[in-house]
Amino acid sequence: MKKLLYIIICSTLLYSCKHELESPTWETEMIVPIAHTKMNISNMITEVDSSNISSNIDSDSLVSLIFSQEIMDMNFDTLVKIDAITDEQTHTLDSASFADVVIADTATIGESINEIPLGTILLPNGSTNSIPAIPNIANEDTINIDASEYFETMTLHEGTLTVELNNGYPTDISNISLSLINATNQSTIATFPFPVVPSGSTVSKSESIAGQTIDDNIFAILHNMDINASNGPVLIDYSDAIITTITISDLGIIEATAIFPEQQLTETLKEHTFDLGGVQINEIGIKKGTVTVNVLSTLPNGKMIYNIPSLKKNGVSFTSGDMIIPEATNTDLTSFDFNFEGYVLDLTGQENRLGGDTVNTIYTESYTFIDYTGTLETINNTDSFYSYIEFDLTPEYAIGYLGQDVIEFGPDQQEINIFDKISGGTLSLEQANLSLLIENFIGADADLVLNDFNTSNTITGETASANASIIGNVYNINRATLTEGSLPINPTKTEIILNAKEMMEIFPNHINIHSNLYLNPNGEQSTSDFIYPEFPIKASLSLDVPLSFIANNLIFTETMNADLSSDDELEVDELYITIKNGFPLNSIIDVVLLDEYNNILDTLIDNKEIISGNTNSENRVISPSETIITITNTSYNDVRKIKIISNFSTASLTEHINIYSSYTLDVTLSAKFRKILGE
Repeated sequence: MKKLLYIIICSTLLYSCKHELESPTWETEMIVPIAHTKMNISNMITEVDSSNISSNIDSDSLVSLIFSQEIMDMNFDTLVKIDAITDEQTHTLDSASFADVVIADTATIGESINEIPLGTILLPNGSTNSIPAIPNIANEDTINIDASEYFETMTLHEGTLTVELNNGYPTDISNISLSLINATNQSTIATFPFPVVPSGSTVSKSESIAGQTIDDNIFAILHNMDINASNGPVLIDYSDAIITTITISDLGIIEATAIFPEQQLTETLKEHTFDLGGVQINEIGIKKGTVTVNVLSTLPNGKMIYNIPSLKKNGVSFTSGDMIIPEATNTDLTSFDFNFEGYVLDLTGQENRLGGDTVNTIYTESYTFIDYTGTLETINNTDSFYSYIEFDLTPEYAIGYLGQDVIEFGPDQQEINIFDKISGGTLSLEQANLSLLIENFIGADADLVLNDFNTSNTITGETASANASIIGNVYNINRATLTEGSLPINPTKTEIILNAKEMMEIFPNHINIHSNLYLNPNGEQSTSDFIYPEFPIKASLSLDVPLSFIANNLIFTETMNADLSSDDELEVDELYITIKNGFPLNSIIDVVLLDEYNNILDTLIDNKEIISGNTNSENRVISPSETIITITNTSYNDVRKIKIISNFSTASLTEHINIYSSYTLDVTLSAKFRKILGE
């Protein structure tokens, strides 16, 4: 700015003087206004660095200072938060099953006749002949039974081996002795005697094979079989056969290497009730949250499915689908996380449950499996399947009964900055109205009790309490309602109004509050409660201070950044500050120059008195006073900040004076510049 002023001054002088062959030199000086401002009280308030301070002008032009701030924002996230572990269970292999192993062998009569010398000649196929008794037709005959498509080896704690003979020969067979032997170690599994099997009949015998180890390669040794003589001539049909069926069933496995079929180990269908204290919830919408299925399986082929039919999104119930569980190599569990954001959870229990609907209860379905892999897997009866479920759900809303909880707020200290610039003096207010507005966005009735409510000045140590009549008083807060059963919420409002004159006269920098909120003081109502934690109960403070007061030595302090270092081309000789005071306030002003480290460089103005505006008998300003301050012989080098200390007193120290919107403070800053031209 100083360079611009210098150019203007020089241009004016050059165009107003005659040019000579030799340039003369002369000293010039000029007083130039360099800054001007005219402010009323509303302008001054808007200059304050705070978004919660404003002004209001009444019909008589009296200005009120308005301060507003939210002081209570109660958090209800934990009121109906579901954070629990359920469904802890362990399943062992003794609950596993294995499909029956069924192996059949067919021996035709044609094959037997072919073993008799001249048999096919004496008993040709299709002929009708009498069959003679043929003893020892089978003698240590071996039948190879291949079970490898089922298993490689099995050690059993229970099981049954059944041999069934279906005699399709046209004559009886007798004296049959059959043994089953493991091919690997030649150990006998079981021996079955059949004294006689009549023609056309089926007989069977069973033996327990508990404790046995069975290989996939088994020999069936037919130690003996006699063909009895037929009862007269019979039709000889070489395709008639004896069918031997070997069945291994009711298997209880100690250890097995096998291709296990898919099979369900367990089915757990149950209700779980969450402990929510006195809160009884029918439904929640989930804002965020997970259900984590934690599983530890020593099985090489474990699988689990977990369903919550009452948990739905877009009408579709939650199912985990197939959770394939890797075989554990240590104690670390495998976790499956499911995000339930946007789901709705019905907490009334199983659909169509006996006894009707309940609360805080979900119905779940848990299934564990041995999964079919198509390959040989080795498992034993020490293998286990351990699982539990973790719920961590934060509701977007909850419907039901919120209980009779007591929610304590505070003691809490809220900072206020309305008097930040005042560092001393006294202030007598004519009036100060404080309003505490309670907005209830919860669908439940409540009672509010203020245990303490005061202001404090932590610099002076002073405290001023609210009127005793509001402390301990019970304020009824009615429940909010929804718009046709959904958002938006229609909150109820409860206003507590008190005279805060004494609370403000100590120039507080904090408001202190301690309160209890009693939810549902009259118990459960016929209308269901609801809560949206994002819309809790809020309390905001609104302070209305009409600017009618008595001030005595009220000290304001302000420090501003300002670079006043001298210009190389233009020198400031003198500064003039002209103040036209249209306020009924006397003031004594100090202005101190500081460097960038807040060190004092000089005192620019010391104890300068600014006279109050001229007032009438009603202490109303009718004309401004004028004060001119001249500043000389001052160096502005290194000046980076200006500190202004103002000591205000009202024109009257016995009567309250009013500050009206028409009052103004007019400040003009002028400078005398000096420059020698023509050098």
